[in-house]
Amino acid sequence: MRELSVYYCSKCGYYGYYQLQRNAVCPKCKVEMNALSISYQDFMDLSCEARDEMLSLHIIESSSPYVQRLLAPHKVNNNREIIARMGDRITELEIENEKLNQTIEWMHQTIWELVRKNKGMVPDDKTNSDKGIDP
Repeated sequence: MRELSVYYCSKCGYYGYYQLQRNAVCPKCKVEMNALSISYQDFMDLSCEARDEMLSLHIIESSSPYVQRLLAPHKVNNNREIIARMGDRITELEIENEKLNQTIEWMHQTIWELVRKNKGMVPDDKTNSDKGIDP
């Protein structure tokens, strides 16, 4: 049995999975679809955004030089997209930083409890109550 391949329509961006190239016809545009140079499994492992990015790049590369010239300034001067991505990354880093700070705080408290216990600064009542023994 032949492995599935990923095909896309260079006009509308529709993509599908086919075993034979003759079956790869866009249901929307009724044109022959182009094969992607990535295996079916690797394509399935990508996120939806990564798939869209890959298909967009292939569509732009296969488009006329006129379309490529129109999109060139957009790529260079797309500050809003860059700012949005940086804002998302900052949010991710802040969340990660908060988790790390909570971990450090927990470790700090645990270490100080062990130091107090080892130096005899924790009353035995607390340790006995933890074991279920009444003083």
